[in-house]
Amino acid sequence: MSRRIELYQQWKYPIIIGLLLFSLVFSKWLLTVVEFLLVLTVLIDNNSRKRLLKSFTSPLVLSLIALFVLHVVGLLWTQDFDYAGKDLKNKVPLLFFPILFYAAGTLDLKTARRLLLMFAGFVLLLPIFTLLYHLLVPNSGTFVAYGQSHIRFSLLICLAVYFILYFRNQDNKIFKILSIPAILLLLYFLFRLESFTGYIVFFLMLFFVPVLLWRKINRIWIRIMALIIPISISAFALWGFFNVKQNCYPPIEKIDFSTVDHRSAQGNYYTFDTNMYLAENGHLLYVYIAEQEMQRAWNQRSSHRLDSTTDRECNMLMRYLSSKGLRKDSLGVFSLTEKDIHNIEDGYTNYLQPELDPYRERIYRFLWEISVYRENNDPSGHSLTQRFEYWKAARRIIAANPFFGTGTGDISNAFKDEYELMHSKLNPEFRLRAHNQFLSITVAFGLFGLLVFIYVLLSPFILKKIPDILLYSGFIFIFLLSLLNEDTLETQVGVTFFALFNSFLLLMFPSNKKESGNEKK
Repeated sequence: MSRRIELYQQWKYPIIIGLLLFSLVFSKWLLTVVEFLLVLTVLIDNNSRKRLLKSFTSPLVLSLIALFVLHVVGLLWTQDFDYAGKDLKNKVPLLFFPILFYAAGTLDLKTARRLLLMFAGFVLLLPIFTLLYHLLVPNSGTFVAYGQSHIRFSLLICLAVYFILYFRNQDNKIFKILSIPAILLLLYFLFRLESFTGYIVFFLMLFFVPVLLWRKINRIWIRIMALIIPISISAFALWGFFNVKQNCYPPIEKIDFSTVDHRSAQGNYYTFDTNMYLAENGHLLYVYIAEQEMQRAWNQRSSHRLDSTTDRECNMLMRYLSSKGLRKDSLGVFSLTEKDIHNIEDGYTNYLQPELDPYRERIYRFLWEISVYRENNDPSGHSLTQRFEYWKAARRIIAANPFFGTGTGDISNAFKDEYELMHSKLNPEFRLRAHNQFLSITVAFGLFGLLVFIYVLLSPFILKKIPDILLYSGFIFIFLLSLLNEDTLETQVGVTFFALFNSFLLLMFPSNKKESGNEKK
């Protein structure tokens, strides 16, 4: 019986943390259940209860929970307590994980490593399942991270890759061999996700990680590869950008509107918008348009019918015709090949698009978003240019409430009001928050809150309480990058991602010098 108790005491927290890591990847519902299980386990264990009380004397724990306390203090000058209550509920992991992980105590190094590699394995399962699904179900559509935000999952991939690289030098030949295909599969999936946030984080990791781990790299050829790979991928990234820019966005053709044809071959009048300079492959979009004639011709060639109510589909057809330099009339439609027809039915807007890899496809879409935003100042439905509008609104709100912000509960209403004051062209469903965590914190809590937030992020370095500084630096680097164009801490998964790994790496991961005990924290 005592042996069972000993095993329970040894494995209760590793098992719970393993379940938390699994839930972070696969199930929000299970995540909540396991969090309650962690609370219950700490409360029923005598030693953990003692450490729980002691946690409030730890400078590091107090620094980590300061972000949650900031949200509580922000209730003093808020008006919308319903929203504030929901926000505080989301932020509970910022309070619980530092306290509970301190109470749980430090793990031994072998167990802690296994848990982080187990997380990498969980992340790896999703690409494997997705790949099998697409192999078994042909024409099943684009790659997606099932059950996950593609942006959030791209961060999990980047962190998993870092953990695998970090622990690759341990004395396990099988792990060393398997780590290479595992990393390649994760990076392939990251590439297919088309998450620009993931692309940027991974691109910057290529430069940061070799510098961070340089002393851990013992072999010359690995050091050489650590230099060659970032340079090669940088060259590919630049080539991809300029390739799309040159082929899909060359200088726009010049048209002398005094000499244009005014009727199509069928005798229908063309319409011209001389104020819009949107173009595909350099060919103007809003010229030589005989819309009804074009629709009739399309309906003869495709089972995907168009009518006067299908503006989006008509626009896609017009863009595709423009990309080939064809007029938007019956002759233009009948000049399309069968491959062109299928491309348009599949949602392509440019005949070059099917040949683009996911990275260049993303560049193509971003350049189009910027072109549309420049022409009509309407970013609706475009992820990049919507952020320009979000950041503009955030800056205006901060200017009106610079020191203490709007309070915990009023940030959403502040954005709604600001969009109206700006006369923003954003559709109501796209009028969201800042999509930059630093701006969101400053909107809610002013410069005071921003300073608190920055202190929370820097406190482990200030207090010199980081058990493994190289391991922790890789995590915090990835997390900080995610804050620049996402409100990472405004969702359950995002908050848990930060609170769980931040607390684990600071409070449960053993020190390089001492693998057990929490006294120094």
